[in-house]
Amino acid sequence: FTPPLEDVFGIFKYVKLSDIKVVMIGDMPYKNIRDVSDIDFGTRNSSPPLLLERIYKNLENTVVPFQRPYNHHLDKWLANGIFLCNFCFTRTIADSLPYHYHLLWEPFINNLVQYISNDHPVVFMLFGSKAISVRKSINEIKSSVVEAPHPIYEYDKFKNSKCFCK
Repeated sequence: FTPPLEDVFGIFKYVKLSDIKVVMIGDMPYKNIRDVSDIDFGTRNSSPPLLLERIYKNLENTVVPFQRPYNHHLDKWLANGIFLCNFCFTRTIADSLPYHYHLLWEPFINNLVQYISNDHPVVFMLFGSKAISVRKSINEIKSSVVEAPHPIYEYDKFKNSKCFCK
């Protein structure tokens, strides 16, 4: 499985609940072990993985002051209250995932987003169908939700989504 056990819940070391402003949820950790870090979406590599590259491009095309961070671990995002996580906090290293693998993480992620959205107003950005499925657990009276196509599997729709302007 990836990431290594000590990194599975890495996000909780960087962002306090009271500081969360935005929650970005993807589907699962990077497949390539070299790209994996203790922060979902982030990497310790000098060049970003394809998913992060596509997120950067969308931001560059829609948010005028956006500049790519030098550090793809996304430390500045974390420091600004952006909570980065995936629907599944782990994945198998093998090529194919068991068909119902996501069901292992579903109760955890649904409880997590419910807890966050009940605490204080935040914006949830949900990338792809797995992430979008947690919408039912978000308190939309307090929080806002932005749904976006998956940056890899639905790239044509994602690049035109202007999700970061919403």
